[in-house]
Amino acid sequence: MARNSNLCVPADRDLREEAFIHQSVGYWASLLARSMEAEFGHRLAPYGLTRMSYAVLGAMVFDGKSTPSGIADFLRVDRGAVTRFLNRLEAKKLIERERGTGDRRSVAIIVKPEGEALAKELQAHSRAVNARFTADLGPEGAGKFVDLVKAMLAHADTRPDSL
Repeated sequence: MARNSNLCVPADRDLREEAFIHQSVGYWASLLARSMEAEFGHRLAPYGLTRMSYAVLGAMVFDGKSTPSGIADFLRVDRGAVTRFLNRLEAKKLIERERGTGDRRSVAIIVKPEGEALAKELQAHSRAVNARFTADLGPEGAGKFVDLVKAMLAHADTRPDSL
């Protein structure tokens, strides 16, 4: 095996073939997302919440979303996934559901004071993770990065089940 840049490559293999993954935007985007998810998940664990639970709670507290479909559209995830996370938040007594008076199928989500306080506390953790990962970019670079990601996502044909 030939050794090159910390990669072990069989002598009969082309190094460019081995390094192709390192030239993939998808690889780097996935690695970044998983790294940020892991760090934020670690910070959320003591509170018994997941990233998706926090995203759902945050959509209600910070962005005024109050229906399952409104939350799903806002987060760009499947409505069924949102319903599962609402069930978990309700079990933790952070939210409650209120049925519509005219149409029993309509549901409004009410964030309890405990849920609002927790969302605000966890927002500091979210901001800290984002600040850590964008420290070398500066505000302008971070803004450009978000714009590039949005442009790439405009070409997505499917929605993820969860964040």
